[in-house]
Amino acid sequence: MRMKKVLLIDYYGICDKDGRAVGHSPKVLEEYSTLLGDCYTVSVAASPCLIKEAGEQFHDKYTLRYDIYSDREMSVRKRIQDKVRLFFNINEALKLDGYDIYWFYKTDFFLFFFLCFRGIRQDRKSAKYMAQIYQAGFGQSRLAPVLNWFYRRGMRKFDGITYAQKDMAGLHPNMMYFPDYYYDPGKYQKYRKAEKQEKAVCLGTMNTYKRLQELIEAFGSNGYPLEIKGYFYDKNYYRNLREGLAQNIVLEDRILSEEEYYRTLAGAKYIVLPYDMGQYQSRTSGVLIESLFLDTVAIAPKQLLAENQIGGIGYDRIEELKDITFLTRIPVSNDHDRIKEFDKNEIAGRLTGFMNSL
Repeated sequence: MRMKKVLLIDYYGICDKDGRAVGHSPKVLEEYSTLLGDCYTVSVAASPCLIKEAGEQFHDKYTLRYDIYSDREMSVRKRIQDKVRLFFNINEALKLDGYDIYWFYKTDFFLFFFLCFRGIRQDRKSAKYMAQIYQAGFGQSRLAPVLNWFYRRGMRKFDGITYAQKDMAGLHPNMMYFPDYYYDPGKYQKYRKAEKQEKAVCLGTMNTYKRLQELIEAFGSNGYPLEIKGYFYDKNYYRNLREGLAQNIVLEDRILSEEEYYRTLAGAKYIVLPYDMGQYQSRTSGVLIESLFLDTVAIAPKQLLAENQIGGIGYDRIEELKDITFLTRIPVSNDHDRIKEFDKNEIAGRLTGFMNSL
């Protein structure tokens, strides 16, 4: 019996000036191909920086035309050019023939906006289309009703939607909860043995969603060791943060290897996620999920912890961290049975079942 053919699509590969992929996209691509590999013939269509890092497990690898470079100045002109590049990549991916299921596993608003004006199926009436979404909507701004209308209208073009946060259900008639990452004991167990150091870390890409200036001021006041390590999109912002940095704070602008990322996260007592919830509401966080896997206590906005149903030490205002006694609060414990929810085999079974039902 012929195995169904799945095409994984990432039209939004972000890279630095040297063409190295930034963020979790290479890791997610690897994990999703592993989940599907026993049941499907898996291929990928992605930006050049992601294809460069894709393994040999893929049947076919298609290099889309554009990367999105993060090091260039974020002028209005660049923002417009980047959106045009995304549209070219999306269009190019949709022209690829010969697959039973097309899965846009990393998406943003502009995919759904674009599809409001373009047919998705062309002559492939038997093919099925899926998309993974990472946010329920666009907050309370004046533009939110318009953005939400395009977002949901574009979703209608898909046969199925996977979503990363439980409160996103109801946006589409056919949806399945599918977390960012799965728990693989063979991968995480060795890091769980790390001895916890008396420090807090802040890891990942350093973007406008994170209130880093306020975080640095808070830990400058409380004196507790803090390490901020990750890739900064805005180099001027990074240089400004370094000015007058307190001695208890380490600030580094670089892409961590997967090994260093896990050792740093597992070896810290706390992971701080200083998200601006005005911009980040109803979203998930891969670092937050992995803090659960590695028994590192999360310090984050109460709203973020509640929306993701993960324990930790929550705050209403980031300024609360200026008081060192904040760290003596008893964290809300994680129910370790929750790790079963992220079990690799469980998630693989649900995902393949959902795809087969399309």
